[in-house]
Amino acid sequence: MVATARRAEYDASDSSTRTEVVTETISDSSARRISPSRVNWVTTTFLLLTPLVGLVWGIVHIHAAGVHPVEIAAFAFYVCATGFSITTGYHRLFAHRSYECSRGVKIVYLLFGAAAFQHSVLSWCSDHRRHHKHIDHDEDPYNIQRGFLWAHIGWLLVMEHKDRADFSNVHDLSADPWIRFQDRFYVPIAVLMGFAVPFAIGWAAGHPWGCVLWAGVFRVVLVHHSTFLVNSLAHTLGRRPYTLAVSARDSVLTALLTFGEGYHNFHHRFAADYRNGVARRSWDPGKWLIGGLESLGLAWDLRRIPRERIVAAQLACDEERLLAPVPGRSEQARACLRERFTEMSACVERAASRLGSVEREFAAAREQWGLRRRAQVKHLRAELRSARIEMRAARLRWRTVLAGLASGSAALST
Repeated sequence: MVATARRAEYDASDSSTRTEVVTETISDSSARRISPSRVNWVTTTFLLLTPLVGLVWGIVHIHAAGVHPVEIAAFAFYVCATGFSITTGYHRLFAHRSYECSRGVKIVYLLFGAAAFQHSVLSWCSDHRRHHKHIDHDEDPYNIQRGFLWAHIGWLLVMEHKDRADFSNVHDLSADPWIRFQDRFYVPIAVLMGFAVPFAIGWAAGHPWGCVLWAGVFRVVLVHHSTFLVNSLAHTLGRRPYTLAVSARDSVLTALLTFGEGYHNFHHRFAADYRNGVARRSWDPGKWLIGGLESLGLAWDLRRIPRERIVAAQLACDEERLLAPVPGRSEQARACLRERFTEMSACVERAASRLGSVEREFAAAREQWGLRRRAQVKHLRAELRSARIEMRAARLRWRTVLAGLASGSAALST
């Protein structure tokens, strides 16, 4: 059965909250019967046994011994340590090189990233870079066009991506001796950090097996499927405000479930940016962690896409939707829409240009020293506040006009 997709039609009258949902069925290539020799038995066994063991052992242990605060504390620590090692370490640092960090931070990422049981940095980043290069095509390891379950977990259960494994796209990472060490000794590091250390913590607190259950088994299952949702749900649920060329979508719900990795349309449009949720209020604890490391001098060279480019991408996406061929719409009507669109988008671009310029000046002023710094920062803070108000007003007016244009009111009063 060939993969099919249902796209939610764009509704400009509710463009700020519109959610596009894509429902996909599994294609012939992923639904066909797989030979036992093609199954990745090691990974399949681990992925199937961990939730089963967690369920059975959890019921027995909690009934017999209850739940102790040290177990919950170890669970919370390990969820954060391994989750952020994947999102801010494996993903944003190693796969996309969106910032640089100290050796100590890098080693923490390598240790707890291994404890997440998602393979070594070289393997993970090679797959991820192929995903970005070939998104939604056959060469994409977790291609959503082959179905939700395939993208979520199915691709890991077969040898297909192993057969295509090629580390030629991670030469920059292979040059790092710490990364090579983690790749060579991945399994012992993963077992040590993922299960032995929680056991030792629990033994010191008098609850060794409870800590293994919570910080080991329960945590592995949770972080696994949180990461897997980025490959499946983030390509299924949400809006596409930055590009219509890929299946990736932005969704607050996905962000809440994936340590802030749910603004996936932005990420696929601007993969080099260290942020995933670019708006100040977007739920993206990864960007806050990286920003915190920068303030401590442990991270630097944070890559930020200029605001002007981000706004230009949003405008281009809106234009593509608005001017898409519609039955019954004449060329004259499209020309009128295009003219009105160009006029209004120019206002938004001017506001974005001013805000972007002030933001860069403000960031540069904060890094300066001397008597003039305080006065300059105070002045630029006021300018920044004014520029943000102007940008919000321009966006509000833009959404209003866009809704009018999409409903056919091309002559909407300004």
